[in-house]
Amino acid sequence: MSLRSLWGHFGDLETLFAVTGVELMRRQVDAYEPIDPSLPLEERIDAYCRQRAEMLEYIAPFARSSEIRVPFSRELQRNRVRYLDRARYEIRALFSDQFEGVDGTVRTHIESLLGVSTTWPTWVSLRDVLRLPVPEAVEVMKRSVSALLAEASGAGRQQAVARVAQEKAAVAPHRRAQQSRPVPAMTPREQVVVPA
Repeated sequence: MSLRSLWGHFGDLETLFAVTGVELMRRQVDAYEPIDPSLPLEERIDAYCRQRAEMLEYIAPFARSSEIRVPFSRELQRNRVRYLDRARYEIRALFSDQFEGVDGTVRTHIESLLGVSTTWPTWVSLRDVLRLPVPEAVEVMKRSVSALLAEASGAGRQQAVARVAQEKAAVAPHRRAQQSRPVPAMTPREQVVVPA
């Protein structure tokens, strides 16, 4: 495609970035194969990280070429947020059982960390900065995802224990009040004499 026909279709770079971003997201959605959430956790993590690596390797040329323009382009910044939101959506769908009972703020933080650790900024660091081969980069991603999900699961257990303790503490004064009520003394007539 010539530059003339390119600019005939797109009036400016932002429009080009917007259309390219939509197309890349469409291709990612088309290529996405849902992972069975009933699989054991370790298998889900492995399948998810392999799938993410495949997708990240696919978008690598586009991501590398846009990296220099991201600080100056609202559309490229929006695209990054869309990709992160998509990763967080997949994480919520696949690992919801690990977030049971987790406080909303903690959940949001861990989901954000999981999203960042499975999207382009981290992948480019593993591949281009650390120069890890794809299989090794996948293993690093799996460790990160496993650690964050373990933290989420642990936070859920801690919060459940704290809720039970709070409920017991709320009920305890009521029980103590019932137990500390004086038993009315019986009058001589009401007393029962048991023969010896």
